[in-house]
Amino acid sequence: MYVESLKNEQKSPFYIAKFEQPFKACKSGTNYTVYKAYHKSKEVEKDLIDFNDIIWPDDVEAIVNTLKVNGIKEFTISCRFCDMINWIVDFKKLDCTVEGTTKIKTGLDGILATANALKMRFG
Repeated sequence: MYVESLKNEQKSPFYIAKFEQPFKACKSGTNYTVYKAYHKSKEVEKDLIDFNDIIWPDDVEAIVNTLKVNGIKEFTISCRFCDMINWIVDFKKLDCTVEGTTKIKTGLDGILATANALKMRFG
């Protein structure tokens, strides 16, 4: 499914108004891993929030709760960390399934590229 560019943030499938503030200004209960992934994903105009950094096992429930509270039903995981299978098991315990694989936008220092990712969905 193609999603409109994040340049029109209000129509983004993962626009979170409170995340437009500095992290300290966000309400309590906001998960920093989601906050960081949100901003990295926006910078590169990704279609979904993408987690491309390490996810700590104790963080999975907070990630899921933050996404659900903000109406986010889909996201991607593109991190290549070797312990990722354990993350997937933890996400599945919280009713999050792997929908398959996808290509996502990525970039560093203005150089755009694509990467492989797992597409995840709640319910």
